[in-house]
Amino acid sequence: MSEPALKSDIGTLLPPGKEKPFECHVRSRAVPNGPVTVLHMKAVSMEEVIQRLLKQGFIVVSVKPVKEMGDYLRSAFGGQTKGQGLRGSFSFMNRVSTRELIFFGVQLGTLIKAGIPLLRSLEIVWKGNANPYFRDVLQQLRKRISEGSSFTAALRESSDVFPWIWINLVEVGETTGKLPECLEEIAHYQESASRIQGKVVTAFFYPGILTLAVTGAMAFLMVFIVPKFASIFATQNMPLPILTKVVVGISNVIRHQAPFVLCVAIGIVVALVYLKKSPKYRVSLDLYFLSMPIFGNLAIQVAVVRFSRSLGTLLRSGVQILQALEISGKLVDNSYLEGQIKQVAQAVKSGQGLGAQLESKKVFPVFMTQLLSTGEESGQLENFLILIANYYEEAVDTFLARLTVLLEPVLLVFMGGVIGTVVISMFLPIIQLSTGG
Repeated sequence: MSEPALKSDIGTLLPPGKEKPFECHVRSRAVPNGPVTVLHMKAVSMEEVIQRLLKQGFIVVSVKPVKEMGDYLRSAFGGQTKGQGLRGSFSFMNRVSTRELIFFGVQLGTLIKAGIPLLRSLEIVWKGNANPYFRDVLQQLRKRISEGSSFTAALRESSDVFPWIWINLVEVGETTGKLPECLEEIAHYQESASRIQGKVVTAFFYPGILTLAVTGAMAFLMVFIVPKFASIFATQNMPLPILTKVVVGISNVIRHQAPFVLCVAIGIVVALVYLKKSPKYRVSLDLYFLSMPIFGNLAIQVAVVRFSRSLGTLLRSGVQILQALEISGKLVDNSYLEGQIKQVAQAVKSGQGLGAQLESKKVFPVFMTQLLSTGEESGQLENFLILIANYYEEAVDTFLARLTVLLEPVLLVFMGGVIGTVVISMFLPIIQLSTGG
């Protein structure tokens, strides 16, 4: 039996001892504003690369894995490279991407673990950062800390950039003296959260593009092609079959009532956005979404991954369980589930078991709640939470892969049928006329 894959310090699955190539952009610490040098290095993980570069006296600007031929082939067919690590930083105007935050956490944790003071570590990261907006944010962090603020308070002032799981875990790290470990936990969590989000987006990307393309084709047929056929039919006084009359009628509505149809569509979207923002109706909408066939089950599994991963990360970092439940409840991104978790937290506060209380809500999978109860009984709740997160992430991955395989042919057949129906409806009168029907 082959040896199982090891998990590196940044959450990347790699075969035991296998080194991957990395492209490194660095500056000399002796000349911090000097030219950027490109180095190539092989290592098991990105953290190992950063540690080597720092020991050699470099300021790290960016580090990214170099794609090999297999990675390019997987990317070309829309697959996600298994074991992908942290990629290079990407920024768009005044924005800090998740990748940049992960890279920042890995860099800062590595520097502090190496014994470099926080202010000096922030300065090194600031000098090597390529995003002008993020550089300004880091400069503000350094200024606040140098004026006497704690790292947590400085992050709280930039809460639009740093998610509040950052603020809570950094606060725990400062309190317990385990800031590097907490920064590593943040990087682990954000990498995992980004991975599951990427899988969901990737699964629906192709069906979404296909739907847009067919919608555009239908609009073109209805606005430009069908009216020309309708004009010919009217000129020739041809009797029209019911199907043709229906298609011509829809075309007339789209062409002549387009502003009204557009206003109705915009009104529906605005109403849904308003209801989503309203706490009263958001719970009902989220509950309805969870009860939908197929997609509701997917939403619950994704919520389980987010809840278990965040709760396990928080507990492992030293956050008290009640505070950890409050934070994890918000991270599931579903108001109904968040309300259920708040009720569970109140029950846990009074001495009830977490697994039993979650199971009593009859929303979360029984397999998850039973594992949580086992983890509580054995005193290994954090480990069982990570086990649950890994299990359901794999389940989501499998589900999405099967759903994508199923959706593509169904969509192609359905949309081909719709377009085919429109085309056939235009030729039916001509066929009937030619056959004397």
